[in-house]
Amino acid sequence: MKILERVRNKKQRILRALFGTFSATALMFTFQACYGMPPGILLQPRGQVLDAETGEPVEGLQVNLWMHPIDTTDHEGYFAGEFQEYSPVEYRVDVIDIDSTVNGLYERLDTTISAEQLQGMELKVQRIHEDS
Repeated sequence: MKILERVRNKKQRILRALFGTFSATALMFTFQACYGMPPGILLQPRGQVLDAETGEPVEGLQVNLWMHPIDTTDHEGYFAGEFQEYSPVEYRVDVIDIDSTVNGLYERLDTTISAEQLQGMELKVQRIHEDS
């Protein structure tokens, strides 16, 4: 009789543990559904885009960070932006010439930087020379 009682008690403990785990998981899903994901880290990438040959600032290039459009460079080549991110480790930076040949044609720059490099980036792009 004692053996059956021990088995029954053990089953009840296991069922309570499982029920408690599932209850906590359900509570977490409910919280997320009601209140959304917790806010990420606010990133504020800033920097300047320069011509790789001359060192002059380049205007009219679109700077993207981790598939987020950040900004288009101004007349001094500067860009700045901000967005929320959830996993700040490394970021892919993509610089695209969107104004065609207004200020010359530049190759696309695709590079990876660390989170520490987001402030004060200096990106150098290569001008495409037309063969005459």
